[in-house]
Amino acid sequence: MKSCYNFALAFLFFLFSFHNSYSQNQNKIDSLIIALDSDIEDTIKVSILNSLFVHIKIADPEKALSYAQEMILLAESIKDQFGKASALNNLGLHHLNRSEYDQAAGFFNKSLEIRIEINDKEGIAESYNNIGSVYDNLGEFEKALDHQTKALQINIDLADERAIAITYAHIGITYDHQGKYELALKNYLKALSKLEELNYTAVLGGMYNNVGEVYRSTKKYDLALEYYSKSLQVKQWLGDKKGVAMTLNNKAIVYYYQGKIDKTLEMFYSSLEIREEIDDKKGMAQSYSNIGEVLTEKGEFKKAVVYLNKALQIHKLTGDRLTMVNTLSGLGNLHQVMGNKQAAIKYYQQSVELAKELGIKEELESIYLQLSLLYENAGQYSKAFEYHQLYVTIKDSIFNEASAKSMNEMQTKYESEKKEKEIDMLTKDNELQVLKTAQQEDQIRKQRLLIVGIIFILGLAISLIYVVYSQFKFKKQANYELEFKNDQLGMVNQDLDRKNRSIAESINYAQRIQETIMPTQTHLNEIFPESFIFYKAKDVVSGDFPWVWASLDGKGGVCVSAVDCTGHGVPGAMLSMIGYFLLNDIVASKKMHNPAIILEELHNGIKETLRQEENLESKDGMDIAFCTINKQNREVQYAGAHRSLLWLHNNEIEEIRGDRFPVGGLQYSSRGKKIKFKNHQLQLEEGDSIYFYSDGLIDQIGGPKSRRFQNSQVKEIIIENKDKPMGEMKNVFDERFIKWMGNEKQLDDVIMIGIKV
Repeated sequence: MKSCYNFALAFLFFLFSFHNSYSQNQNKIDSLIIALDSDIEDTIKVSILNSLFVHIKIADPEKALSYAQEMILLAESIKDQFGKASALNNLGLHHLNRSEYDQAAGFFNKSLEIRIEINDKEGIAESYNNIGSVYDNLGEFEKALDHQTKALQINIDLADERAIAITYAHIGITYDHQGKYELALKNYLKALSKLEELNYTAVLGGMYNNVGEVYRSTKKYDLALEYYSKSLQVKQWLGDKKGVAMTLNNKAIVYYYQGKIDKTLEMFYSSLEIREEIDDKKGMAQSYSNIGEVLTEKGEFKKAVVYLNKALQIHKLTGDRLTMVNTLSGLGNLHQVMGNKQAAIKYYQQSVELAKELGIKEELESIYLQLSLLYENAGQYSKAFEYHQLYVTIKDSIFNEASAKSMNEMQTKYESEKKEKEIDMLTKDNELQVLKTAQQEDQIRKQRLLIVGIIFILGLAISLIYVVYSQFKFKKQANYELEFKNDQLGMVNQDLDRKNRSIAESINYAQRIQETIMPTQTHLNEIFPESFIFYKAKDVVSGDFPWVWASLDGKGGVCVSAVDCTGHGVPGAMLSMIGYFLLNDIVASKKMHNPAIILEELHNGIKETLRQEENLESKDGMDIAFCTINKQNREVQYAGAHRSLLWLHNNEIEEIRGDRFPVGGLQYSSRGKKIKFKNHQLQLEEGDSIYFYSDGLIDQIGGPKSRRFQNSQVKEIIIENKDKPMGEMKNVFDERFIKWMGNEKQLDDVIMIGIKV
């Protein structure tokens, strides 16, 4: 009975980058090829070549190889070390996919050397993971775990939850290959927990399948079926027909072990139907072979012969000799049961010859035993003795190898347990660091409140001293003082009222200034008729603001941004004005239109304006989602600081994540981290829409269980209302937000921008 488990393990790390539907992926590939042929900078070409490799490395390995080779030549010519390291890594992935492990290790190590030299932490972690995969495939599990642990430590330091999940998955695969199912399951579940939290649907299907395989290997069949069902649900949602067929095949095997033969055949037939539809030759051969074996057990021999012969024909067509051994053995077994001794011997002999060439001792052991019994029943005792001797010899050989392997496993068990403890310590250190950071932030907030309280008390004390002194000075004129104090009290009340009105008028005037300067819904609609700005300030004035700029000549495109400044109210509004004028200077005056460069310039501008190099306590800054949109070509460039962009395309939402550091402040650079933003390029089609927003929307507490609004609800609203005009979409968000908030207070300013092209 054949499972698709090894396939899922071998290609798990490819799934983390190759996860779009076929049509969507092909559209991206076509757009990238068009962009590659246009007149653009060499640095951008390097990035495009990298994206092309990622998108086709499974579907067209040879074409992907040519892109990687072109990428490395171009990167070397422009002295782009970052691009060269990525190209070397891609070459390593190509050879790893072809099981050419020495070549793969060579390229991965060269990439690692460059990444260490340029201090590319994310790249270093990726290289360690890939080198670990090479050692895993070579069976050098301790070296694999050593490299994977290094990758885990770096990703924890970077607080990169997605990369941490990937590394746990790699570690789980290594333990799985060793047959250490408890440790494998432990790391798979760690990976799943983070992937579910990130809502990384494209990878969840493969991970659910792997967990199901572990439960199947440990004979926990109900749990295996539960996780296979989860995997099936995700793959059906993604339209991954090959993955659906694979999971149905694996469910069938569990039903077989449970003795549910009819349910087993039902699942096998469903899997076969899909594989025939998509012309998956290897999958079809697997299904034919599995069905043939089950039909043999049921006594439906004629049907079984048909299916096993179909499997054999495909093996011959595809050259899959490894699986052909099992099918020939299955035909031998079938004819033996049917009483066709000569036919059984013929198929067994063919299976023996092929198994010898491939060195498959376990299959040889089984076939030798069957041939010995066949010849004994036929009365050919010399032949029976000959094959019995071969059976005993190879059985002893397998036993000796197993004993040696057991000894080696006992020797490495201590190291494996030590490595797992090290991994657990890294996880606990990560959790402690998060807790420590939260405690430090809480302590800072308390200190600020204490300072404000002290200032207030000092002011009150000074006022009281003044009142006491005045009373003492004029106590001789008690009657006159009483009248005077009554008059003064009235004047004080009037003065307080006047000051309160003055402060309110000042804040309202500041609001009018802010609203006058900042772009409005009308301004955005003039550029994009189908668009909206959903804006909800916590106080009168806001630290969140939209920013829109359109070049007069059209060459610079349209720049649109949603900005979330530190704090809210008057302090947030002051910082928002700084950000507004800095953006005007960078884009309008300096004529910069690349989002990543604009964010770097804005970061430096805030540091200089607030003198943060001198005042190390200043951590003020902003989170920002910034787009440059070419309306004519529907091209979007995007960069983000702690903010994501949602892209609605083909009725599906893709989340483009920004970088995990803010604009402004020294909290990252003081720890040696380089603030460098990544530019993302999107090719929109007519009817596509994009959305970006501040964290005030998703962090708002409310609902029946007093929980956060969350990204998942934003995506749900967009999908449910995708056919509505953007103006109505804004009203939907406004109504859902107010309803969600209920009696809770608004926690922060909210800004959301939606644009349909």
